[in-house]
Amino acid sequence: MDTHANDEQHMIAPTTNPTPEHRIPFEFTGNANEFFSIWIINVLLTILTLGIYSPWAKVRTLQYFYGNIQLDGASFRYLASPLQILKGRAIALVFFAAYYFSGLISPLATGIMIGVIALLIPAMVVMSMSFQLRNTAYRNIKFNFQKNFKRAYTIFAYPLLLTILYFLFVAYFQDSFLPTAAAAENETETPSPSIFSPFFLFVILPLLPIVCLFPLWQYMIIKFKSSHACFGQADFSFNGTLGDLYSIYIKAFLVVSVFGLLAMFAFNGLLGFILTLPLYLWLLSYIQTKKTNFIFGNLNIAEHRVQSDLKVGAMLYLYVTNTLAIAISLGLLMPWAKIRTARYRAQMTSIIITGDLDNFFGVQPEGQSAFGEEMGEVFDMGLGV
Repeated sequence: MDTHANDEQHMIAPTTNPTPEHRIPFEFTGNANEFFSIWIINVLLTILTLGIYSPWAKVRTLQYFYGNIQLDGASFRYLASPLQILKGRAIALVFFAAYYFSGLISPLATGIMIGVIALLIPAMVVMSMSFQLRNTAYRNIKFNFQKNFKRAYTIFAYPLLLTILYFLFVAYFQDSFLPTAAAAENETETPSPSIFSPFFLFVILPLLPIVCLFPLWQYMIIKFKSSHACFGQADFSFNGTLGDLYSIYIKAFLVVSVFGLLAMFAFNGLLGFILTLPLYLWLLSYIQTKKTNFIFGNLNIAEHRVQSDLKVGAMLYLYVTNTLAIAISLGLLMPWAKIRTARYRAQMTSIIITGDLDNFFGVQPEGQSAFGEEMGEVFDMGLGV
């Protein structure tokens, strides 16, 4: 009887002493003077080579920023080859040229070309995420991304179909809402806008469902990217809800609508535009900050979780002062602006660790995980998606 009691106490003991959580913040150690020398050389060589050097410039920049992001005393590494990025940009240039020349043929050809590009977006997202993560390492362990093309096309199917149909619809009915040159010359007065105008009926109204469904589409993409990412053998997961993401956009829409209408009725012309500029800057800061906190604040890896505490006011201050500094210096203070933004983002991001982080890394294999050696590596490229 005593033996059974002792065994029962032994089984319960581990649950009564849970492993305490502790926070490990990220740290950015770069400085503006170091990065300025890298940046100015990148700019000059990119100009002299007519843009050919830009992939090498991108790799040098990312290697500097990754190398100066530290977590628990260790830095990240960026491992991509400039030639891989050059290959991706060459392919992107081919599609851009096809899109440009389709516009010289007919609006319908442009709509079809946009549809073709839209159909390739899921594959490009998968390849881009794979490229980005496979070329990121921490403590000699690589990140990775599972190339689930079937799942990507399932997620993108309905939004892509709506987008393709919209562009085809607008291209087909373009003549219905664009006046001819002769009619434009004969018009003496500009007609007042109306909800029954062809432009509203054929362009604005069909766009509304796409706009309303945009947060849903974005949520599905965030969920897809998170659930297929991994670090060594540890998978990422995402716990954010669709309602939380919609609330960000709804609050932003309500604030902009109220203050935008007040500005329109209270002021006219240039003064009204100037007063709405701070509103636009706030909107940009609010959405970017809240969305970043939403994404990273709901990201988990194994039993650990990420925390992001960016503040809207601080980001607004950074956007305004960075923009003014870059404008006044004719672009020369851009490295300084990037450094201070990266430092703030790192300071406000951390990982909540359960247990010992060293034990977590101890079970991870060095280098890339097994499925990372698949033949699809040949097709990895930096597409900027």
